[in-house]
Amino acid sequence: MRRIILGGVAAIGAFLAIRKIAEIAGPALRKRGMEMCDQVLANMPESFPPNRMMADLDSIKEKTARIQELIEDRQVI
Repeated sequence: MRRIILGGVAAIGAFLAIRKIAEIAGPALRKRGMEMCDQVLANMPESFPPNRMMADLDSIKEKTARIQELIEDRQVI
């Protein structure tokens, strides 16, 4: 019984320690991972599907901004 309690306390302590480390190192790891993904995508040819998808997203954002400007111009206050 004593071993089970000590094992549980050790497991909870390890969980809390890992959680604290993740809070501290998490944002830095996420940033590093995104930088690595951006670097991989930058090295791919333009015809690579994710690159085309990102270009399409940029054009959609531009069109959306233009539509919002037109709507704001037409609104009567």
